[in-house]
Amino acid sequence: MFKNTQKRNKWNSLVVNKLSEKHGFTGYYIRQCLKGERNSLTSDTIRKEYKQLVLKIENSLKN
Repeated sequence: MFKNTQKRNKWNSLVVNKLSEKHGFTGYYIRQCLKGERNSLTSDTIRKEYKQLVLKIENSLKN
């Protein structure tokens, strides 16, 4: 009787799709970068851009 203890992240699908179009990677690769499974300069920029885009969306929804 083992339960899955790994937390499932819910990523904003609009932002993931936008980043995949911008950088030319698949959505799977973008999600791996966000989880921290990929370590490169590109994955660092993807993480930063994801945070910025999500903040913009949240701020626009608040207003």
